Amino acid sequence: MRTFVLMMCCILFSFSVYAQTAAQLFAQAKTEPDPHAQIKLLNRVIAKAPKMADAYHYRGDAYRSLGRNKQAVDDYTHTIKLRPKDPFRYYARALVYMDMGRNAQAVSDLTRAAQLKPSYRNFYLARARANAALNNYNDAISDYKKYLGKRKISADLALEITPVYVKSYRYPDAQRLLNTAITQGKDNADAHFWQGRVFSGLGKTDEAVSAYSKAVNRDNSYAQAYLFRAAAFKDMEDYPAALEDFSKLIELQPEASYYNRRGLVYEEMGQFHKAAEDYSRAIELNPKWAIPYNNRGFAKMHLKDWNGAKEDLETAIKLDGTAPTPYINLAGVYWLSKKDRKNAYQNVDKALRLNFRNIESLFDEDQKGWMFKGLNQTSGFRALLYK
Repeated sequence: MRTFVLMMCCILFSFSVYAQTAAQLFAQAKTEPDPHAQIKLLNRVIAKAPKMADAYHYRGDAYRSLGRNKQAVDDYTHTIKLRPKDPFRYYARALVYMDMGRNAQAVSDLTRAAQLKPSYRNFYLARARANAALNNYNDAISDYKKYLGKRKISADLALEITPVYVKSYRYPDAQRLLNTAITQGKDNADAHFWQGRVFSGLGKTDEAVSAYSKAVNRDNSYAQAYLFRAAAFKDMEDYPAALEDFSKLIELQPEASYYNRRGLVYEEMGQFHKAAEDYSRAIELNPKWAIPYNNRGFAKMHLKDWNGAKEDLETAIKLDGTAPTPYINLAGVYWLSKKDRKNAYQNVDKALRLNFRNIESLFDEDQKGWMFKGLNQTSGFRALLYK
């Protein structure tokens, strides 16, 4: 008898669970803190009520919280089909598109959301960020202004918008925003880094170096501050300081482009063996990148490794046949190593056909002129250049 009663209780309990309505299950799902459990509940809701838009929306939220962005997009897309006049459905999908780096699609969704509800400010803020990620700086600035209206800007938002003005070369506007952020107490690495960028843009190199230094003093792992300070030091011809910053940058982020740029500093210092080593490391990290092959070929020319230089320059041309500089350098190899006038002329001609325009450098021994010494004084060479 006891067994029979227990069996009946289990059957009744199971029936009661099964008999829960979609609305009851949805109410339970909304309060479920675990996204995995929430998804399971919402699967049951959708099975019972396949046209309940909010069920798809909440499941999309749960998927997004777990980083399952494709499923989130699918669910938000379903809610849009069910509720095409609801702007917040587009907004939700736009946010996950931004998570995925699909900013053009985010802009499209946010534009539709703003059309449906133009008074909702956050649509413009999100679209400003998506446009900034797409380098659509004028559109981003316009949206930030729509978001702000006549409201006072916060320090955090001022610091967020500053890079957009810097990257669009609107340095006085960027400075005004930085002044706002600093007045409100911002004294962090980001504020000083962007102050440095403003100074760099205005040609105030000493002030820029000072600002970048403040940035790294506040955050000694701030890679971009080391990068821009190194570039400023190089412009100032303070090569040891530039070398130190590029070395710190490589320690933080050992990327091909940073090895290549440090190699250029070694070149300026006349340390061509070390330059070639850095270019080799850049090639190891990115073997399909033409530029370090060209640069290593140039360094090998200084080291009189003519075969190595020729091989590197030909590889650079194979990887990118549109760049004129490797042809100029290869012409120099033919002239310096063999006094091969024919191949030198052929490669100079190819460079000219690819819009090489710095003709004066071929006569200046501090630039490319040293490669063509003797040849660049002939009438044939001049006729080739000025035909």
